Amino acid sequence: MKILYVNKNINLSKPIIKQLQKMGFEVDVLIESLPKAIDQSSLVHRFGNIFHRLILKDKNYFLKKEKQLFEKFAEKRLKNKKYDIAFFIRADMYSEKLITKVRHQSKKMVSYQWDGLEMYPRIFNYYKYFDRKLVFDGNDIRKFPQYNLLPLPIYHYTENIFHDPEKEEIDLFYIGVGLDERIKMSYNIEKYSKENNLRFKAILTVPEFREEKKTESVSLQHTGISLEENETYTSKAKAVVDFKMNSHNGVAFRFFECLNQEQKFVSNNKNLKDYDFYHPDNIFITDFADLVGLKEFLQKPYHKIDRQVVEKYGVKNWLKYALDYGDYEPINLP
Repeated sequence: MKILYVNKNINLSKPIIKQLQKMGFEVDVLIESLPKAIDQSSLVHRFGNIFHRLILKDKNYFLKKEKQLFEKFAEKRLKNKKYDIAFFIRADMYSEKLITKVRHQSKKMVSYQWDGLEMYPRIFNYYKYFDRKLVFDGNDIRKFPQYNLLPLPIYHYTENIFHDPEKEEIDLFYIGVGLDERIKMSYNIEKYSKENNLRFKAILTVPEFREEKKTESVSLQHTGISLEENETYTSKAKAVVDFKMNSHNGVAFRFFECLNQEQKFVSNNKNLKDYDFYHPDNIFITDFADLVGLKEFLQKPYHKIDRQVVEKYGVKNWLKYALDYGDYEPINLP
């Protein structure tokens, strides 16, 4: 079986590609590395940008050029190829021209959106090209029944790595983009932690125009940390914190890694209570304004979840279900 895999998130693609190969697929990865960015300092592009802005009243010169570059790159990679399955993650990121080209070259087309559909509504225009359409927010299935959407949460992919309580140096850890609401919630956790003698660490990346700021527990900084540093902090934390976005009710990557590693999780995602893996000793649901009970939650031992339930959300079963390939356990959303 030959499969075309299309996803611009190269880091998150690695475990998917590895698992597809383990399953025996001949994997053609459309985007193994992104094309080299346009040199915006070159005279040709500087004059082109000025002409488009001043004469054509178009401020998207460089964006359009980047898209043209990618289209040429994709055309070359796909020339004269045929596939049994084409698997797109975030198909809305590509042109309809590319989607239709792949459709003509593939027996089956599969789409997965790991963001809420209304965040990127362009996907609705593309659904006519896909045979199997999966989303990670159950509300989208109820909102848009006309598209015959299927449920698919995120997955975990680490193997035989379990959280070691002996290595814990902090009680709570968060890393993410420094949106105003998240910064406010981080400071709320910091206040609660000081009052309850807990150790909290938060790293939030903010844009260059915002001032970097550090307190004892919360760091607002322009640059993020490496994946390895993130994993180190996570391994040293009793619990991982997640701030759910208002735009969707899907469950974050970081939760499924915690589920697999048997690590506690703190979140404002109320939907976690409706999954088959939920246990109150493992998952603390809060609005991050009222944190009463958090200290007591952290003191309880982790309640082991049946590994059969955990493995259902592993990348192997996830891919089999997504592609409707071989034997798999169906995955549902609340």
